[in-house]
Amino acid sequence: MIDDDMLTFALALRAKGVPVPAIAAKLKIATGKNAGKPPSVASLYRALADADSSGMEVADRAG
Repeated sequence: MIDDDMLTFALALRAKGVPVPAIAAKLKIATGKNAGKPPSVASLYRALADADSSGMEVADRAG
């Protein structure tokens, strides 16, 4: 399961040009039977697509 914190981090990495498979490798599932493992690339693509369709963006931290 990809929580809001993971999704925010994934969006920030994607905005920097990091490929999605590399992003998935950096993430770790926090709870459940797959705790400590990275999410699947497919799950991450779905979460990113859902975030794009809902208009979720990375907050601008520059100022």
